Amino acid sequence: MNRVITVNLNGNAYQLDEQGFESLRAYLDSAGARLASNPDKSEILSDIEQAIADKCRRYLNPHKSVVAAAELDRILAEMGPVESEAGGTAADSEGQRKPAGDPQPRTDAPRRLYQVREGAMISGVCNGLAAYFNVDVTIVRIIFVALTILTGSLWILAYILMMFIIPDATTSEEHAAAHGQPFNAQQLVDRAKERYAEFRQQSARWHERWRRKRQLRRERRAAAAERAFWRGERAHEDVGYATRVLAGFMVPVFSLIGAALFVVVIIAMVSLFRTGGIFDWALPHEVPVWAAIVILAIVYQAVHAPLRAASRASYEASTGQRHGWLAAADGVLWLGFAALFFWLAYLFIPEVRSLFESVPFEWRHPLATWYAL
Repeated sequence: MNRVITVNLNGNAYQLDEQGFESLRAYLDSAGARLASNPDKSEILSDIEQAIADKCRRYLNPHKSVVAAAELDRILAEMGPVESEAGGTAADSEGQRKPAGDPQPRTDAPRRLYQVREGAMISGVCNGLAAYFNVDVTIVRIIFVALTILTGSLWILAYILMMFIIPDATTSEEHAAAHGQPFNAQQLVDRAKERYAEFRQQSARWHERWRRKRQLRRERRAAAAERAFWRGERAHEDVGYATRVLAGFMVPVFSLIGAALFVVVIIAMVSLFRTGGIFDWALPHEVPVWAAIVILAIVYQAVHAPLRAASRASYEASTGQRHGWLAAADGVLWLGFAALFFWLAYLFIPEVRSLFESVPFEWRHPLATWYAL
């Protein structure tokens, strides 16, 4: 009768003989000591525990729930030693019992066909076939496309069948078997090193791109400053605080004036078009209505242009060259002022109210006309 101990291997609960538990603990403690200087130590140990858990599952069935010490020794022999940075192995640590059976990890790794989902475009069938035949996955995909064209899309049915027939590579051992490689703990360490090296390369490339972007931004700012100098523009940094505050205050003032001017011109044009005059002021007989409207539009542009230029100068003095958000907010404010002035004119100026009421019903209430139709 042997004592049974329950262990947690990366979230998986297993029951081991006491001797097997001691071997497993010594193996993992030694692996942790050998990986002390590795930045991916915790991730590698989790992968090792998961791989051991996957191997333990082979020895369990509905009638057997305990992994024996001899079975665990074979599992640790398959996992193999974990080498440290100095070249030593986890099996060399003192106090660790040598596993029974084959003292060396197995090297005869059978190649098996799996679906490999890492980097797959659909389900990983092409990746699995490429790994099984040791060819580039692009070649396999080209063959699949050619067969699909030659068979009138019937090859798609074959692909779907393979999706159901070929199993997925879900464990690290199955991924290694898909490529015909022996699976052991050192392979996990090497894979972690490759990921870390790839991450460092990507980080170096990202840093280089970031440095180039900063250099381009500096060059653009220098070119913009030079263009501004030759145009005689003042840099935003040269504008004083009081000037910036005054410029920010003048933005809504210019918007208010512009909205009021726009409302007056629109009301005057509507009055000219409806009555041939501007309220009580009648046009001279020799001046046609269309000419009065054109003259009114020219006068509006002559007054509005310097007002708009003053608003833009206030934008730049207040926020600098990047004043898009301020211009957008000023546009919304202008629309609000214009709507307010139209509403006030309708309420408090009888001539505007009568002018609005003289507009045909279809123009004043388009929604009601549409509903009537």
